[in-house]
Amino acid sequence: MLLGSEYFGASVRVATVIVPVAGYFFILGLLNTRRRPQILTGRLDFSLLMLALCPGFVLPMLERFGLTPAGTVAAMGVLAAGVWMFGPGGRRWVVYNLSPGQADRVLRGAMDALGWQYRVTADGYCVEEHDVSLRVNCFWILHNVSVHLTGGSGELCRNFARELGAAVARTSARTQAMAVAMLLVAMGMLVAPLAMVAHRVPEIVRLLVDFW
Repeated sequence: MLLGSEYFGASVRVATVIVPVAGYFFILGLLNTRRRPQILTGRLDFSLLMLALCPGFVLPMLERFGLTPAGTVAAMGVLAAGVWMFGPGGRRWVVYNLSPGQADRVLRGAMDALGWQYRVTADGYCVEEHDVSLRVNCFWILHNVSVHLTGGSGELCRNFARELGAAVARTSARTQAMAVAMLLVAMGMLVAPLAMVAHRVPEIVRLLVDFW
């Protein structure tokens, strides 16, 4: 008996939702296993998150509207472009595999290299001479630290980004147990869609041969 199109379509839909999320966990696992902390721009970090989560919400909606495969691909392309354009701008950075204590040393080192006089605030640092504030948030589950700079000129922001990158590059990191767990979860999620159709592989092959 040939593989039913409904069963095959359901498997494809499940894979479409699971694979992006698995890819996201795989990337996070890799970022947290490097010997140095890894810094991403806020826009790139946000885009990766949206790329992982959006298919699970957007694709069912597009399917309800009865879009063709080409229309679905076009809609996803427009959505991806919108996420990239309207995501966090160039004043936010996310550093993976960095502890709160290391983040404090990294940020102080970057500001010292720029000659800034700063004071500690409840949510980060304040540089009054340049009317700049740094908001720092630590997300222990993903073992990352986000830094958001407000105020100051574009050149000042670029100078801070350069010194922040240099300070991060001088910092050593250790592989966390959570990183290994993320990689294992990613591998399990990637294997799951294959396991759903593993027993129907011969029928899939025959369908593909007949199609081509």
